[in-house]
Amino acid sequence: MIWIAWRFQRSVACSLALVALFIIGFAVVTGVMQHDDLMQFLGAPCHGSEVATPGRGDLCGVLAVKLANAASYDSEIRATGYIIAPLVGAILGLVALVNELDHRTVRLAWTQSISRGRWFAAKVGVGAAVVTLILVPTAIALSWWNGEVRGYNLFGRDTYGVAGWDLVAYGLFAFALATLLGAVIRRVGWTLAATTILFLSVAFVVPTQVRAHLVTPSVQWSSPFATVHKGSAATQPQGYPYNAWILVSGAVPRTIRKTPTWNDVSATNQIAFRCISGYPGKTLAEQSKAETECYKKLDIENVAVFIADNQFWTLQLREGLLYLVAGAALIGGAFALVRRIEP
Repeated sequence: MIWIAWRFQRSVACSLALVALFIIGFAVVTGVMQHDDLMQFLGAPCHGSEVATPGRGDLCGVLAVKLANAASYDSEIRATGYIIAPLVGAILGLVALVNELDHRTVRLAWTQSISRGRWFAAKVGVGAAVVTLILVPTAIALSWWNGEVRGYNLFGRDTYGVAGWDLVAYGLFAFALATLLGAVIRRVGWTLAATTILFLSVAFVVPTQVRAHLVTPSVQWSSPFATVHKGSAATQPQGYPYNAWILVSGAVPRTIRKTPTWNDVSATNQIAFRCISGYPGKTLAEQSKAETECYKKLDIENVAVFIADNQFWTLQLREGLLYLVAGAALIGGAFALVRRIEP
């Protein structure tokens, strides 16, 4: 039965694997090029600057152009990374179950000695295995590529999904979603449309409403008092580590008892602005003095609520498990529906 299930999915699986291999190859080539050009650009004699160097001409400018040309493909690579996971999962979900339900070829299998449970397990098991085999190397290659390119951000909306292993979880969730919807709709076209809409809805809700709550954020307080150096612009200490995901940043009352939110920061900024505007302040030194006095008077301190980069893989693991658990529940629902289909 497993061999028969594979034969039904073989041509589609091979086509999707070729697409994934193309993405992997392109990411590896551009990643190596960007890394090499970046190391040269940051090293001697350029040191990250495009100024002309004696005896070397416009070497640094040429390296900067090469780096920019290689980086011009970054957005396309990230986009294809986000597309390939649900594409592989949804299409293989359609081929594994919905296609046979749509053409009613399942009736022949169910009238033989094969039970529905064994038929379903073979179809879904082979499909899920193929999704995993295609997306695991894709996720590894894109994660490596993201670490090699210039200016990457682990928690960016366009980066998070391709910087870790969650591409595999996205694909398996799309596979399970297509399987359940296929058991309900039993039409390939309508199932694909419904899967696309629901997956995009989940892909919007999870990053905006769920992701930040999967780990405990760090809260770091810092001095709110601006410093002026010899008439230069006022500066303030950095309240959070580099490459962190900033959830909230700003001034709030010291007496606050809960984790600060943007609403707290907004309300405090309005109070502080009214206080500072009451002081005469034309120079930077006067403005800094007014800010210092108002912050002391109002008992305000700067706070940053963030998820540090060392929690990235914990966040990936928990979000991935969330998708996998949801996918397992969807598969269970699909099996219950398949058992109730009239032969």
